[in-house]
Amino acid sequence: MNVKKLLKVIGITLGIIVLFLIASNFIWLNERENLLYKIQQYATYSKEDWKNYETNEKLLAENPVSTNQTDVAAPVVDFHPYDVNLLTPSAKEEELKKIQNAHFENLVPAKNKPSDDEAQAALIRLTKGRLTDVIINQKLDIKIGKCYENPNTEGNFNCVSCMILLYNRDKKDWQEAPDGDNFLSNSYDFYQPSEGDIWEAKDLSIMIPYDYDLIKKYEKK
Repeated sequence: MNVKKLLKVIGITLGIIVLFLIASNFIWLNERENLLYKIQQYATYSKEDWKNYETNEKLLAENPVSTNQTDVAAPVVDFHPYDVNLLTPSAKEEELKKIQNAHFENLVPAKNKPSDDEAQAALIRLTKGRLTDVIINQKLDIKIGKCYENPNTEGNFNCVSCMILLYNRDKKDWQEAPDGDNFLSNSYDFYQPSEGDIWEAKDLSIMIPYDYDLIKKYEKK
């Protein structure tokens, strides 16, 4: 085979591959995954990624959610903790006053709290499935920090308030928000409707300290 024919064959082959990859972006295998994503998955996933993927698929199967996306209503009062080291001087002063008035010394650390997987499943349900794309396609997992007893049980068996973060399995580092629309907060209330029941999530209802230990635990080493 001469050089011209060889180049022609290579060109045709590359063209077919490119067309296939373009087409695969429009071939959906299910409501979350198209063929192109599946190809990338098999080409790039490590053993740990596959383990996380299987765990997340199991969680999603056990906790079906509606395909309709709805925004999670933001709380009227901002109870969420902030890293005061990243605030402007005026904002830092205001936050320190809020912390002083919150009397964190009266908070009781929770002995019973959700695991990372339980918190993740609860947030999948709370966000009506919006977290699904983040977990699977962006390779992010929910990690939960220290929790505190919350007296605002609202008739439930118990309630705890905890800070969370997103852990990027690829980068081995935490990140503040998912790529694209940031629909998550950095802390939530988690509750069990009855003893031994599954954990559910709702908007944070008390002030809790910023969990610097959680950040340190999952920052890139």
